[in-house]
Amino acid sequence: MIERLAFLTVQVGATLVVILPLGIHWLLNRGWMRQSPPSPAACKDEALPSLCIVIPTWNEANVIESKLNDVVAQRYPESKRRLCLIDSASTDQTVSIARKWTETTGNELEIIQMPARLGKSAAINRAMQELRDIDDVFVMTDAEATLEEGALRRIGRWMTDPSIGAVCGTLNERTEDTTYRHWYRWFRSGESRADSTPIFEGSIAAYRASALQPIEAGANADDSQLAVLVRNQGLRAISDESIRFSEPPLTDAREHHDRTVRRGQGLSRHFWRNRSHWFRNGRWGTILGLNGLQHSVSPWFVLIGILAGIAHASTVLLIGWFGGEPMLLDRAMLLVDAVVLASLGLGITGLRIPLCASAVAFLAQNLRLVQGMLMLRFGKSLHQWKASESNRGLR
Repeated sequence: MIERLAFLTVQVGATLVVILPLGIHWLLNRGWMRQSPPSPAACKDEALPSLCIVIPTWNEANVIESKLNDVVAQRYPESKRRLCLIDSASTDQTVSIARKWTETTGNELEIIQMPARLGKSAAINRAMQELRDIDDVFVMTDAEATLEEGALRRIGRWMTDPSIGAVCGTLNERTEDTTYRHWYRWFRSGESRADSTPIFEGSIAAYRASALQPIEAGANADDSQLAVLVRNQGLRAISDESIRFSEPPLTDAREHHDRTVRRGQGLSRHFWRNRSHWFRNGRWGTILGLNGLQHSVSPWFVLIGILAGIAHASTVLLIGWFGGEPMLLDRAMLLVDAVVLASLGLGITGLRIPLCASAVAFLAQNLRLVQGMLMLRFGKSLHQWKASESNRGLR
């Protein structure tokens, strides 16, 4: 009896801890999404800011030439953009291909070679040291990301607004139209309308150069680190759905899992380091705090709730085995467990049932967040990224 009540109490408590922040975030975001999406003012070429466009690389020989061609194909005044490649000690032909590209095309490209592979955040810190007085905006874009027409120009238009400190793009639906991505875009869009979003897409992200400071070099989530740093200085950091990029989709399940865990670990660390700002400074503090709870606290309670649910169900089954009668609360919780399990089962089948697919995405994301935090707890930092193979023609 005592054991059943203990397990039941823990399960119900864990469920409330998980659902409350998510529910509040969802309700607030519904209201924010009723606001008009932000849009930059039109401007002439002479009014556009100067961009320093940085491409971080490590073993990107298969995609670096197409990436450089993609960037220079963007319609942006050549006199107001400069290209910089920061290479983290690649062991392939990335640098030599980039040098040959400059000779062949005649485009200027500054190449910075780091003496060792230290991770993307360290590379970004190094690249920021190369900013010049003429650089108004620091833009970083990943080697595998293909920008849609007008991406850089829209970034430039945003940065003519002195209240904007950072802006990032959005992965187009043709690349990845999953349930997780649907919710991701929805929350980032609502937060950007309300104030700012603390989670950025590093595949194409831009920051006002005057607001930049070094970030935590031994951690990832460099894009989100910079976004929160800029917002904490009083400037807005927004995600713009009109700045689109595409990436070749990962076809290897293991690579997809590993990338999700790495990104999750970075965000968990990032939010926990900024916990002193949670629920402070008005709407921004609310957005930061709700995301912080969901990325660094709630995942543990998801795990606790699962374990308590298994323990509770086991004790109830044992009671029935020995001829006892479970309480009404026991039966009610078992019914809830059965509904959740059925939803997960239907979601795993791939059927497009909204709530079922969302349940699977939610559970998978939280368990990967737990995995990333556990790896960090046992000394495994994932800040050194590895170029995926299945979307770069390496398999």
